[in-house]
Amino acid sequence: MYARAGIGGIAKAGVIGLLLGLFVTLPAIAASNAPRADAPAAAPSLINVEVGTQKVLRQVHPIRRLAVGEPKVADVSIINSRELLISGKALGVTNLLVWPGDGGAQPTEYRVQVGFSTPGDSNPDLAQAQVTPGVGISGSTPTLLAHRQAELSSVPPQQAGDSGGSAGDRASKVIDRSVVQIDTQVLSQIKIVEVNRTSLQEYGLNFLARHNGTVGGIGAPGSISGADGAPSGAAGTISSATSFIPIANAFNLVYASGKYLGALSILENQGLARTLAEPSLIAQSGQTASFLAGGEFPVPVPQGSGGGSTTVTIQFKEFGVRLNLTPTVLANNRIQLKVAPEVSELDYTNGVNIQGFVVPGLIVRRTDTSVELGDGESFVISGLVSDTLKNSVNKVPWLGDLPYIGAFFRQTSISRNDKELIMVVTPHLVHPLRRDDQLPQLPGQTIEDYHPSFARTMFLETGKFGQSDDSGYSR
Repeated sequence: MYARAGIGGIAKAGVIGLLLGLFVTLPAIAASNAPRADAPAAAPSLINVEVGTQKVLRQVHPIRRLAVGEPKVADVSIINSRELLISGKALGVTNLLVWPGDGGAQPTEYRVQVGFSTPGDSNPDLAQAQVTPGVGISGSTPTLLAHRQAELSSVPPQQAGDSGGSAGDRASKVIDRSVVQIDTQVLSQIKIVEVNRTSLQEYGLNFLARHNGTVGGIGAPGSISGADGAPSGAAGTISSATSFIPIANAFNLVYASGKYLGALSILENQGLARTLAEPSLIAQSGQTASFLAGGEFPVPVPQGSGGGSTTVTIQFKEFGVRLNLTPTVLANNRIQLKVAPEVSELDYTNGVNIQGFVVPGLIVRRTDTSVELGDGESFVISGLVSDTLKNSVNKVPWLGDLPYIGAFFRQTSISRNDKELIMVVTPHLVHPLRRDDQLPQLPGQTIEDYHPSFARTMFLETGKFGQSDDSGYSR
């Protein structure tokens, strides 16, 4: 019995001792683990926020109050007892202190960094570009549009009280080391085709008779200037301003007898003209290039001088095939083209006479426009369809309206002019030939190599000069 009691007493004494040891040891362990007064504080947590975006920060304990180091960089507001809303306002870094509900607890410190979003995250075209806001751009972009987006992303934001101006002004403050991976050489082919068709029909009839010194007849306007009433009886002595021909350049049927003289003029003219110009020009993206195949003609310009005399100076005007263009490569499959083709030729019909100098006019086909199209695509940048019809009838009143017989009392002219003009532009992205590549055969190369002998020139030359019908041309 005593033995059992002793064993139980010993067991109870051991448990009580163990518990007392724990009560004594735990405070000592807690005291040893407590931060020392000279121990470094833990680094504050980093919170990244983009400019113009918001982020929610949740706390474990209820929030008693908070403090923001620079409110112009980030704005922090309390949503509820455990959530904060952080809004990025401007590029920069600030700190945030949050006190929990327990009045004796130390505040939790956060470091808030406000910056721009990484462009490659939202735009795959900027994946190879390194954009540092406020510093510059590096890397590469596939298109000009992507480069522009990267440039805008690198522009530092306008701070409060900063008079930095617009985004374009602030863009000049950043350094651009990026490369746009697009071809920059553009070959622009222009085709200018004009078809001009004319049609003319003219009919006229003159008739004169003489009998015993009496003369009578029918003539087209302006064809008779008088009549000779001499009793010779020869009809050919009748005076006429146009040799008694109604239409001088027409086909004329003339009948002459002792007493009668008649002339019938009939003319039908058909004309067809085709003008083709195909200028081609290579220009670098963003640069303006010009091309002219033609010449210059002198234009006298009278100028007054002292004493009432006039001095004539000469100015030269260009004519021919002209092309001005400015290509801008937006991407490898997109080209913006400002093009101004022009085809002109001398027109002496509409020329003017200045102090004895005949100055010709100009027949001009010109357009000036901007288009956007892909590599190898074509646009009809301008077109014209013109149809001109002119009818004229000179007749004797009432008599000219009679059927059949009225043909002796009228002159008829029908003129028609049909014109069609189109201009087509086709750009191509091109590369220069490598140094070791052989140049293609130049136009006229085979003609240059033609050196016939005397016997061939004398007996065998037929005018082809050893060439086929199309040789010597680039088509």
